[in-house]
Amino acid sequence: MTYLLIGGTGKTATRVAASLAAAKKPFLLASRRGPDAAPNGYPAIKFDWTVESTWSKPFENGRQIEAVYMMEPQVNQPWVPMIKFVDFAKEKGTKRFVLCAGTSAAIGKDGMGRVWEHFIKSGVDYCVLRPSWFMENLIEPGLVYTIGKLGKIFTAAQDGKIPFVSADDIADVAYHALTDEKSHNCDFRVLGPEILTYDMIAETLSKVLGRKIEHVKLDEAGRIDSLVQAGVSDYYARFITRLELLASEDFEKATGDAVEKVTGHPPKSFEEFAEENKAVWASS
Repeated sequence: MTYLLIGGTGKTATRVAASLAAAKKPFLLASRRGPDAAPNGYPAIKFDWTVESTWSKPFENGRQIEAVYMMEPQVNQPWVPMIKFVDFAKEKGTKRFVLCAGTSAAIGKDGMGRVWEHFIKSGVDYCVLRPSWFMENLIEPGLVYTIGKLGKIFTAAQDGKIPFVSADDIADVAYHALTDEKSHNCDFRVLGPEILTYDMIAETLSKVLGRKIEHVKLDEAGRIDSLVQAGVSDYYARFITRLELLASEDFEKATGDAVEKVTGHPPKSFEEFAEENKAVWASS
């Protein structure tokens, strides 16, 4: 029985793959770029949510897919092909689906909530992960540059409180959701151990890096403009800004013990994450 990881080059899927490899459990990465983008020589296939002819590839040569890990694809009305694929995979004998959604997902709501609702209605085993913001966003190229070279973090999040979580912990929860003998059949808010503001993030980075890191608070127009000036598309700049504005109103604020409950270990703290990655900002 093989585990299928769709979106196989993403932050969490590659980590889930590493856990499956360590446990000697067979898996297959699926992405639009296929084997060319697979890390560590992992087995991979080309898969495209918008090209239904690729959906049968995981099941070729009699391969049985035990469970599927999915993330929201960047396509219009993503729940439409995702629901159709769930039914397709179910007909092929797949029993379990794990969906990494987001904070705003709610059963039946347009977006990943529609997929979640379909899991329940179709009677498959499932788990929906609803993580908060990834700590790893801070080691993406844009933020590596502003933190490393400018000593600044620019956001419109103001003093919003966010339980930042590491992709390592999200992937660990996903691994258990895929492989635990008994399916969880519920959703988990996957959160870090602390509720943090960007001022607190900057303070921790200042301590770890040994130099002043400042959080620069921008208004909506200023944030959109700064992102566009940095080369981000207008659409995506507005999308990021909208998320930050929601965060400024404490939309992300929450506490929970899902990581420890599912994995048996507490989630990683931001200071621990910063220590692990300080060379990334120092060498930028």
